[in-house]
Amino acid sequence: MNSIKRNWIVFGIIFVFIFSGCSIPTDFYIQNLTGTQKVLKINYKKGSSKRFSEDPYGVFSFNYENDIVNPKFFKKNRKNLKSLEKKTDSTSATIIIEAHSTVRIEKTHNFYWSWNIENIEIDGEKYNSKDLEEKSERIKDDYIFKIE
Repeated sequence: MNSIKRNWIVFGIIFVFIFSGCSIPTDFYIQNLTGTQKVLKINYKKGSSKRFSEDPYGVFSFNYENDIVNPKFFKKNRKNLKSLEKKTDSTSATIIIEAHSTVRIEKTHNFYWSWNIENIEIDGEKYNSKDLEEKSERIKDDYIFKIE
């Protein structure tokens, strides 16, 4: 009886260690389907200036493609992605999205992008994280907000 109890404890510990490190990549994209460029200001809930300058994982790299592509494109072409130029201050980043293009706004795990973003202003119109999530198309675990 003692060995069975010990085996269950060992099994439980192994189970916890295996599944404690699991996370799901959940990136957030914006596609500009219009014929004109759009100015986006991404306002974050926490101060971001230090995170913008120290970004070893490329979370704030604002990768883009001058075409309407799906998230799979960004995952397949990880090494050849272009990044948009951004203007930053203590709590926001401003970028310009070209017409008919796709931009990865946040490269996150476990839906963290919706907790991190306060709102996004597109040509002066604000969308909070809940609006963005509701109006976005979900492809597997990624979200795509379309500007039409």
